[in-house]
Amino acid sequence: MKKSLLFAILLLLTFFSCKSDDDFNNTCNVSNPIENLEWLREAIEELKQSSLAQTGEVYVSQTYYKYSTIFIFGNCCAVCNSVISVHNCEGKILGYIGDDTFKRSLLDKSVIIWKPENFICN
Repeated sequence: MKKSLLFAILLLLTFFSCKSDDDFNNTCNVSNPIENLEWLREAIEELKQSSLAQTGEVYVSQTYYKYSTIFIFGNCCAVCNSVISVHNCEGKILGYIGDDTFKRSLLDKSVIIWKPENFICN
């Protein structure tokens, strides 16, 4: 009985110690993409000056797509009819959320890495 209990505890510890796929510690081979990727830093500086940033409706998130890091420039403005762009580590636009390549479900898997202080999106 003790062996079974010990085995069960060991199994649970092993299960809960697994690393998540959402670990973004080494994104694009830099420790902090916002500070270390010049194009991203500049794009965020531009976003800070936008009217959507002033209203708290813009953000930058990141996720993985086909084993590569991607960045999503999005907003939650309900009346803006916006196009949400998807960029690679070099800043190249790969496509847009909702096109044939990037489904909206990518947003569910993404992690917000920048948002304005007055962020209102849920």
